[in-house]
Amino acid sequence: AAAPTWATGNEAPRDVAMPSPPVINWPPQAPSFASPTSPTEPAAAPPAASIELPAPVIAVPQTPPTIDNAPEKPAFALLAELSERLKRDKVTGSDREDRDAAAKFYDQRQGAPVWVTEKGFTDKAMALMNEIRAADSYGLQSSAYKLPAQKWSADTTPAAADLADAEATLTLAALRYARHARGGRVDPTSLSKNIDRKPVVYGALSVLTELAGSTKPEAYLRGFHPQHPQFERLRLKYIALKSGQSVIDPPKEEPADVETGKGKNKQVAKKPPAALSPAALERKLLANMEMWRWMPVDLGQFYIQNNIPEYTTKVVRGGKVIHLERIVTGKSVTPTPIFSDEMQTVVFKPFWNVPESIKWKELQPQLSQNPGALSKAGLRVAYNGKELDPQTVDWQSADMRAFHVFQPPGSGNALGQVKFLFPNKHDVYMHDTPQKSLFNNPARAYSHGCMRVRDPLKFAEILLGIDKGWDMAKIVQLANAGPENNEGRLTKKVPIHVTYFTAVVDDDGKLKTFADIYDHESKIHLGLEGKVHLIVQPKEEKYAPAARGQVRFVSSQQKSSNPLEAWMKNVFNF
Repeated sequence: AAAPTWATGNEAPRDVAMPSPPVINWPPQAPSFASPTSPTEPAAAPPAASIELPAPVIAVPQTPPTIDNAPEKPAFALLAELSERLKRDKVTGSDREDRDAAAKFYDQRQGAPVWVTEKGFTDKAMALMNEIRAADSYGLQSSAYKLPAQKWSADTTPAAADLADAEATLTLAALRYARHARGGRVDPTSLSKNIDRKPVVYGALSVLTELAGSTKPEAYLRGFHPQHPQFERLRLKYIALKSGQSVIDPPKEEPADVETGKGKNKQVAKKPPAALSPAALERKLLANMEMWRWMPVDLGQFYIQNNIPEYTTKVVRGGKVIHLERIVTGKSVTPTPIFSDEMQTVVFKPFWNVPESIKWKELQPQLSQNPGALSKAGLRVAYNGKELDPQTVDWQSADMRAFHVFQPPGSGNALGQVKFLFPNKHDVYMHDTPQKSLFNNPARAYSHGCMRVRDPLKFAEILLGIDKGWDMAKIVQLANAGPENNEGRLTKKVPIHVTYFTAVVDDDGKLKTFADIYDHESKIHLGLEGKVHLIVQPKEEKYAPAARGQVRFVSSQQKSSNPLEAWMKNVFNF
């Protein structure tokens, strides 16, 4: 397709190639940190595989491991014993898949073990078990991974059955650990329809192949944890908290709208917010560490992050924040969904097309009372592609889906001067707003789900300056004097991550916490505890209008003194 063009109103459109961002090695191929009981040698990045797990799986060719100088028949093999043990216990779900993959893995090796010899555990096995025992320091539960017991003494020759038990048990523990480290403990989408994350969980056969071939399997296993710096910062705070250290500064008193005294002696003050207990803070850190497991492995060299509990958007390039601004987010009853996508289009002087949910839940009841007030609110309506007078419609029986309700560009337009689109199934985006005063509030959850930006022209300048070389003068011209609904695609799509981190460690090492405005933390913990069934999901509101397209027109409608100005004010505050 031809490259999109932009109309500027007075100048011919121009496209400037996006300059190449600095080259950085991200994500790293292995962690740069170590657990308290493990070596620090880095591991190769985990492979992908095709076995279906609770979360989506990346498909790659499955190939058996290469064993240097391996004879046609292994000198030491436990094929029959391993096969019997992998089929012995009846399990379901991911554990069953792990056992099936392990059986295939050992069959390919003709029963050659990885973790034991005729005399007992190998050094690699001991290092791997030490790593798994340190699972708690990564926010996992070491008790969830059954490790093999040594059923033989130092001066006896282990029985084949005991060696097979030890081999199979350690293999299954390592597979389960790898899946959990990648976010496979719970399907995030089962917690809430507003948590739209799909962790990349690697296939068991591929994991075993890489583990067997690694000289440092413990470092390879450790590499399944998120490699994002923020995860490691939170992890260190978690370890410090568990050891009894204080990890957060006590809140300070701040003035608020509580008046005392009169006249010149009038003052305002409030009590400091209650500090989180160590137990509550531990749960918050664990929930945030788990959310990092669900994030894309590579956020992008140039990306946007909107952190909902923090009410901020930031633009990151080459690992550095180059722009930070306040945003307004969804109300608790209409939360902003959590997901990742790509910014594609910037629109100047946009039309606001009233969403279906607003049309039938909020607008139709008002229209039934006073159709004439629609135009007073700056809204217009079209039917079958033609604009009509709303006073000619019987709104009591009308199917709102048959009408297109919109607001043209202007000073009172709900989307302001510009909107930013990243097409998604949730139908949310970023945009300007005429209600600038809301950005002065510390808590800014007012919308129906979309995210409003305090300085949208600066945001547009950042994106289009990098993408097309445009400066603020060009942005202002498009916003003020350019054509209406002037839209164009970015030359290069920009990753955008809508996140829900209620705990963040800044560059100075200070832990900042934010309110759990959508109650996602409790849902995450219920999921980790295997109690998804206890999560109360909101009921879907179902719209049952008249048959689609059924419209009854009337010759006249009695006007009411109940205009839509109050409704529009509420809409602007959604």
